[in-house]
Amino acid sequence: MCLGLLPVSPAQAREAQSSNPIGRVARLINPSLVEIEDRLSWLEDRLRGLAVYSPKPLNEAFGWRTVQATGDPPPSLTLDLGDIYPLEDIFLVPAQTLTGEARTFFPLRFQIEAALSEDFSDARVIYETRGKIHEPQDGYPVRVTARDIDARFIRLRVLLGHHHGLQSLSALSELVVVSGGQPVSFGGRISAHGSLNDPGYWDPAFVIDGRSPLGIWEGGQWTNSRGQVLRVHDAEPATEWRIDLGSEEPVDRIVLFPLQMPELGGVYALPQRLSISLSNHPDGSDPVAEWAHKGGETYTPLSFAAKRTARFIRIRSEAAINTGKGHFQPMAELEVWSNGRNVARETSVGIHQAGVVTEAEETLTDGYANGLRVFAVGTWMRQLTERRAIEAELARLVPVRNSMATESELNATWGASVAVGLTLLIPVAFAERRRLVSRKQVDTLRKRIASDLHDDIGSNLGSISLIARSAKKDLRRLEGPVELVDDLDEMEVIARESSLAMRDIVWLLERRQDTIGDFVQRMRDCAQRLLRDFDYELVCRSNRTAAKMTLDAKRHLFLFYKEALHNILKHSQATEVSIHVRDRRDYLVMEISDNGVGLPVDKDSRPAAVRKLADRAAVLEGRLEVNSKKGRGTSLRLEVKRSSLTSAKSAS
Repeated sequence: MCLGLLPVSPAQAREAQSSNPIGRVARLINPSLVEIEDRLSWLEDRLRGLAVYSPKPLNEAFGWRTVQATGDPPPSLTLDLGDIYPLEDIFLVPAQTLTGEARTFFPLRFQIEAALSEDFSDARVIYETRGKIHEPQDGYPVRVTARDIDARFIRLRVLLGHHHGLQSLSALSELVVVSGGQPVSFGGRISAHGSLNDPGYWDPAFVIDGRSPLGIWEGGQWTNSRGQVLRVHDAEPATEWRIDLGSEEPVDRIVLFPLQMPELGGVYALPQRLSISLSNHPDGSDPVAEWAHKGGETYTPLSFAAKRTARFIRIRSEAAINTGKGHFQPMAELEVWSNGRNVARETSVGIHQAGVVTEAEETLTDGYANGLRVFAVGTWMRQLTERRAIEAELARLVPVRNSMATESELNATWGASVAVGLTLLIPVAFAERRRLVSRKQVDTLRKRIASDLHDDIGSNLGSISLIARSAKKDLRRLEGPVELVDDLDEMEVIARESSLAMRDIVWLLERRQDTIGDFVQRMRDCAQRLLRDFDYELVCRSNRTAAKMTLDAKRHLFLFYKEALHNILKHSQATEVSIHVRDRRDYLVMEISDNGVGLPVDKDSRPAAVRKLADRAAVLEGRLEVNSKKGRGTSLRLEVKRSSLTSAKSAS
């Protein structure tokens, strides 16, 4: 018999190495090792709460594939959302790797535009890879942030595909546009140029059908809620699920989640030969919308974009799943979305089978499928992109941690032989342990506060924005007072701005993102949001980005940066902005310049609007230089000693 070694997780390895006395002493004398292990622990904790990346291949409806010959215009995809929406995120899902192909053909360069008019005369570029080549995604979705942009039309241009003989090929499985946390692209109108179609497999319509090789929109901690499976007689397999919304309601979409059946070796399945209808009559007559689908085995949810007003919903299956042990009608979760709410969770579902009417179990509409929580599509894809970033950081940090632990334990072994008999070591160890426990408790409290702010207040602000938008539509339709429409516009803007400010606060509370490298990444996110109408560049040439900043230093430096960008927005009338971060001896230097009209001056001919910047620089014990000339732009230069950024000190 041959015995194999079981895989050991990074957490188990740390526990095993830190359970011996030498390991504990090594961590007491090496704070950097403790910090790395704290970071690894936080990353692993965060990873456990994220959606699991569990790709499942599609058997049909793969997505959109393009072909471009030499001299042809770039292939493009144009999506009509059917209404104007405030955009949040756009996700591009790579197509699956097919048999005989070694790559997914994800576009190497592409551009995404958003517009209100169909001719794109008012188009705004949301994202463009420009001269660089887009890195491989390994199957994970690509997230493009598009906040504060209202649009109805989205256009994707493939600027560079993969060379394949004399042609250039590219492919996508799904293009998901998210607004208010909901996928507003499902069921939109699509048109394309340069498509390489294959009936049943490749077609532009498949890129907005909600099905992708990423699997089911679920994750989180395991529960006992799987859904509901009905055992039916083989002579009368037909089953119907009926929902009465109580009144005519706008139905945005209906989603059916497949149930994993151990009886079929773990295959996911839905009822077969499905038909869905919406009607305003109890008997289902005169339907306002109807769909048909073969159902059966599937690894993805089925999403039916309705965008109709109805009261009664009927889902009917004409055939059951035969497992050899009986005939079944399986379904893991049933969702009916209306105005951003899953109204199926608030309404009973009646099941009609063989002349008998029963009420569906709560597990069919409780928000859990196959033992895992069902996520909103936008949340699910954001978590997948976060998972990819965390797994990449873990892959980088684990070898560093193992090397550091080995070296520290070797040093501790020699040090322990010298320190034997030093009685002061015991109280020092207890004091250090107490300090680490106290810091861990503070970190836990910060994480809980940040999570509550993001989940509760962020969700409420998003709901306020959606309610204001819905109310504006109703007022315009009913020709209500213009003043109320203006007030609702202002409410929606305030809600968006408050949501963005809340996200900055959450980031400032986060201890795990306190390196200079994390700060530069936040600078990029902020610039992408505030300078979207400018031609800007942000260049970091610092080689000390792993250094950690104190909470006060991070807060004041970030507020200095935001204030400088806001000054550009308010006063500069610039078209180009340049942001540079670099090292100069023991200083971190931040330079922000524009080509605008210059800052307004006060009565003493000194640049105005820099008092707050000067206050922030003084708290950081930094040097601020302001060069502003009328008609020749403005340049800010802040130099801060690294010791002021990394040493704990009192700051107001």
